[in-house]
Amino acid sequence: MSDSKNDIAWSKIFDDFPIVDVVEEKGFFIITSSQINNYREARLMTKFDVRRQLPKVFIENEFAILPITRGSYIIGKFNIFEDIKNNTKLVSYGADTLPEHIKAIDIENISSETTALLCANVCGILRSFFEEDQITHVIGGKMGSGSFDFQISDIRIPVSKSQIEIDGGFESENFVYLVEVKNLIHEDFLIRQIYYPYRTWTNKLKERQINKTVRNIFLTYSDGVFYLREYQFEKIEDPSSIKLVKEEKYSIVKDSLSLERLKEITDNVIIIEDPDLSFPQSDDLDKVINLCELLYQTDDGLSKREISEEFGFVIRQAGYYGSSARYLDLVSYDGQKYRLTEKGEEIFSLPLMQRQFELVSLLLSHEPFNIVMKDYLKESSRPTVRRVKELIADCKLYNVGKETTTFGRRCSTVISWIDWVFDRVEV
Repeated sequence: MSDSKNDIAWSKIFDDFPIVDVVEEKGFFIITSSQINNYREARLMTKFDVRRQLPKVFIENEFAILPITRGSYIIGKFNIFEDIKNNTKLVSYGADTLPEHIKAIDIENISSETTALLCANVCGILRSFFEEDQITHVIGGKMGSGSFDFQISDIRIPVSKSQIEIDGGFESENFVYLVEVKNLIHEDFLIRQIYYPYRTWTNKLKERQINKTVRNIFLTYSDGVFYLREYQFEKIEDPSSIKLVKEEKYSIVKDSLSLERLKEITDNVIIIEDPDLSFPQSDDLDKVINLCELLYQTDDGLSKREISEEFGFVIRQAGYYGSSARYLDLVSYDGQKYRLTEKGEEIFSLPLMQRQFELVSLLLSHEPFNIVMKDYLKESSRPTVRRVKELIADCKLYNVGKETTTFGRRCSTVISWIDWVFDRVEV
């Protein structure tokens, strides 16, 4: 990432303090909030939810930072992020509808993490994932961590009264479920966000002699779909022993796209001329849509830097996702900021079901995707990259040479976006 305010401030701190030398000698360096505040507000300087948000000087030295008290932090060569692997084989389960008396939740416009969690609870998604008949919402908000130790990179780290925040805690007869919620799709997450609450509440239950197990849940919401993942720590005192043990996804979109409707759209959509814009080079269409959702909630658009900071992308990736949205005519770019186009505003104001139908139609109005979809439907099998190369050899792909390796990568993108469509087909 290019120099942000955090990059500049942390670079000055590293110039003024012997952080690199001390970490090399002792394995860690302790710094206080008051010391950081002399350069920039510590709250802003230490909030890194994903790996890409780390300042450049941290990345260059392979450093990370963790809070250990309410006013101090430890810096060292710690692995504190867990990759999120995108499981394309997950089948979407249908969620319950909102109870008739619930009017305060706008299921068509879930724009906050709090609303996403409340919706997942009311629609039975949490009970289904937890495999529980009854759960009660009992924990939430900021609190102290209490005291505990853990081992990471051969360093013993004591934590005492560090501030933690729990998006939602639910209790059943045998378990306490701690849920961390995100409404932006990331490639990884900060392990501390689930590890510190896990240790805090494991200790609380033990102190109170309550025989219940704490379970760690990571929930992501986007485009009508809830992704839930459960993580365990194989060694309670080692946050790097994190392990994914269960994952599922749930859709609140009713009347899913049928195969018959998909065939009808594919055959009857009006094919448009591909724009003189970069052909999409971001395989994850979910993130493109997630970007549009974010822009829909933003009054004045977003710059590449702002997008990169929101998602934890490098700026180059922010450009890829912005360009993909431009290709679909969902987003415009004036050289400074991305904004939804009139068509984008119209589509993202629709109810979820209609929105997904419109997005499918929009995608299939582009000849390369339409041709591949027709072949997929005819052959009833997912095409290979070689097959896609043959199918779209005569299509216009702006600034993509057909004899280059780039062409093969763009064909992989076509397959990924077609997969996104089939993921929404009710079978």
